[in-house]
Amino acid sequence: MKRAWGFGLAFCLLWIGCGGGGGSSATPPAPPPAGPAAMQLSALYDAAKTEISFTWSLLTGTADGYNLEGRVSPGAYSQLNQTLIPSNVTMGTLTFTSAPPELTILDFRIYAVKNSINGPYSNIAEVKVPLTPAANLQAGFSTTDGGVAVSWSAPSLVADRYVLERATSDLTGVPSSPWSSLPLPIPLATGFVDKDVAETLGYVYRVTAWAGNVSSAATAPTPRISIPPLAPTSFAAHSLPTAVGLTWVNRSQTATQIQITRGPAGFGAPAVVATLPPSATSYQDNNLSLGYYTYGINVSDGVNSTTGPTLTAAPADTPGSPILVATPLPSLSQMNTAALSPGGLWAFGLAFPCTIFPTTWGNWTTWSPSSVYAQQDGFLRLDAQSLPHAVYQSQSNTSTTLTHAWFDGTAWKTEAVLQLPVTYGSLSTAFCLDQAGTPQVLQDTGIGGNIPGLVYLRKVAGSWVQESLETTSSWDPFSGTPRLFLDPSDTPHVLVPTWFNTRELSRNADGTWTSQVLPNTVPSGGGYYFEDGVWADANTAWAFYQVLDTNPMNDAFWVVQKVNGTWQPPVLLKTFAHMGTTLVSVALSPDGTRVAAVCHTNLGLILFTQTTQGWAESVLPVTGLSYPYFKTSFDGANHLHIVVKPSAYTADIFDLHE
Repeated sequence: MKRAWGFGLAFCLLWIGCGGGGGSSATPPAPPPAGPAAMQLSALYDAAKTEISFTWSLLTGTADGYNLEGRVSPGAYSQLNQTLIPSNVTMGTLTFTSAPPELTILDFRIYAVKNSINGPYSNIAEVKVPLTPAANLQAGFSTTDGGVAVSWSAPSLVADRYVLERATSDLTGVPSSPWSSLPLPIPLATGFVDKDVAETLGYVYRVTAWAGNVSSAATAPTPRISIPPLAPTSFAAHSLPTAVGLTWVNRSQTATQIQITRGPAGFGAPAVVATLPPSATSYQDNNLSLGYYTYGINVSDGVNSTTGPTLTAAPADTPGSPILVATPLPSLSQMNTAALSPGGLWAFGLAFPCTIFPTTWGNWTTWSPSSVYAQQDGFLRLDAQSLPHAVYQSQSNTSTTLTHAWFDGTAWKTEAVLQLPVTYGSLSTAFCLDQAGTPQVLQDTGIGGNIPGLVYLRKVAGSWVQESLETTSSWDPFSGTPRLFLDPSDTPHVLVPTWFNTRELSRNADGTWTSQVLPNTVPSGGGYYFEDGVWADANTAWAFYQVLDTNPMNDAFWVVQKVNGTWQPPVLLKTFAHMGTTLVSVALSPDGTRVAAVCHTNLGLILFTQTTQGWAESVLPVTGLSYPYFKTSFDGANHLHIVVKPSAYTADIFDLHE
């Protein structure tokens, strides 16, 4: 039967007789003239089953049955049985449908009934609901924390503290020393890292809950935790030319060797680069390509090994590298195009949906036309007055329109640059701003990917005019994205990768175009991933390209320089593990004297700048790269700026600048 009793406690009663449940079928004897004798009662609480077991007995004589009463102390007693308990029943259980509150005191008493006369009460059998013990005790050696990590859950609602104890143990897990308590950081902690351990010993742990002077049952001891060789601490690195120096402090007394591992910070598995004696406290990793590496240290005793801390470090930048300061910029969750103002301030945009964001330093509003069909990745430009411009394509059922949009200081304006027949694919567009802030545009007008279809568009006397770059061939395909660049005199230059070579087309004063083939070592059709360039004038330029290395697992980043009108042999700047994607940004200072190129590698973002001694190489102080965006530029005072959004999954943006 299920009933409610005291404080809303719900329970079920079950009687168990000596000779079976239920009452006797014999004819009861004639009632004696006197009542029954006193009884003896005992009660035991089982926390796992949330039930109380009772046993009782008459001290003398016989009875017709019994009544059991209980209370939540110090309240009033209530009878728990609805009908008389048969006389042949000597034990029973009371099962709670939910656990009674911890530390509750329950009192029980019983009396016999004979001839409708109640006998005297039995002794009071007291049950104190125990404190709920800790649960889910777990322990294991943590190489990250450098000790035994112990954790437990705290189901008690009234405990005011927990006591964690430790003992050494034999190989079977039996404690071999007295239990000693460990200093928890807070009274109700549910975890602790025991770092004061010895490598030659094994340990077991247990936890007890306390409320005032009352304790719960201690948990069962954990399995034996063996202590492996302790990992070194104070793992540190310092940068050296083409090397990284590592130092550490040893803790292990049982280690037989120390191993140093190294892997690229971007991606790639670490590998062992040094196996050292257990007394070693330093190592110098030499002959490194510039970039970030992740180093690890582990110790072994021949049976067990422990992995220690890791760190990320890079060799020293080469002499002549610029010194950059990182300034955090306002966060943007999405951004993939940027432009630098002459005053050194950044503006940002998003390719899809096509958007130019407002800034804290400019007065333009968000620009996001609904009709954009296609635009180049770097569709945003800032003019000499730091006002934004964009060139994009929109499409109707009958035509594709190339449009110039700009903010004139008070409002956004648009104008049509060119109308083409409707296409079923996006056509390549590149544009720059001349000194007057007018776009100069390179547009593919053909079916796509044909050099004779490339036209140069500029504004003359308020009207847009176009010039063909090449008219000698009806079919001359290009394989990548043509690039347009204006030198400081606003003369346009075009870099066009084809399936067979790379071509420079430069506009002459008479409106004709001169074409030259660059002396690239690998044709574009053989694996070009990127080509871009900058021009100081018609006779001075730099073109950069990235191809598969002779080792097909690597990429190679090259530069070709034009000196006195002649393209020089290519110079290899760097090889690195094949990335699968290509991210490079190139810039020329306004005075035409400095070139900077940033390349994304598996070792980080590498900056190349040209000095009188050759190309200086430095690694940008940015880690955690995951689909990064970056842009290289110079401000009006010829100071280098590199904006970096390290990850597509975070909103952090930094301006690295001189």
